[in-house]
Amino acid sequence: MSLFLQQVGAIFRKDLKTELRQGHNLLSIILFGVLLLLLFSFALSVDPDLMRRMAPGLFWLSIFFTSILSLSHSFRQETEEGQWEGLLLLGTDPRALYMGKFLTNLSYTLCLQLVMLPLMAVLFDQNLSFSLGLCLFLGSVGIASIGTLYAGLTASFREAQMLLPLLLFPMLVPVLLCAVNATSLSLAHDLFGQQRAWLKLLILFDTIFFLGSTLFAETLFDRV
Repeated sequence: MSLFLQQVGAIFRKDLKTELRQGHNLLSIILFGVLLLLLFSFALSVDPDLMRRMAPGLFWLSIFFTSILSLSHSFRQETEEGQWEGLLLLGTDPRALYMGKFLTNLSYTLCLQLVMLPLMAVLFDQNLSFSLGLCLFLGSVGIASIGTLYAGLTASFREAQMLLPLLLFPMLVPVLLCAVNATSLSLAHDLFGQQRAWLKLLILFDTIFFLGSTLFAETLFDRV
């Protein structure tokens, strides 16, 4: 195994162990997402048809807002305890730092969806299908790839929690638009095969964001 992959694995394992040891962070993030879905369902409960049509958009909006919490938290330990400079001084590749954080944030987003998807099906009266899995994974990759880069860039700012959603949302509009449409077609059983076009577009955006973030990470994360 190359040194780069060893560094990625070490950062990923460190973050997972830290989060599992401090389980209250993950629990609070999941509770926030569940609360958002409950509030959306209560607000639209007077019109069941509208609830079903709005379900994919409200689901991904809940995932986005909840992911902001995990993204802004992902670099807090490195910035508050000075670990960032220590990692770079030890020779850690900035791209490995980005990749490790990306895998951690992707895991959080997928775990969050595993909890929120059944809840969305119950609250919004939706029938789930296996084709949803690809939509959820590709949407999560888009959020985690560009979200990790922006979280790292804003981590050292005092107003990071305010800046991150303001900077990230405009960039994620294409990903969210594709994910919402692909999810909506999947829930509607896509009789005309339109979902494939949205999934291809989602793969294109994921590839651009992931490769661009990995290339820029070496310059933007190297603070020493």
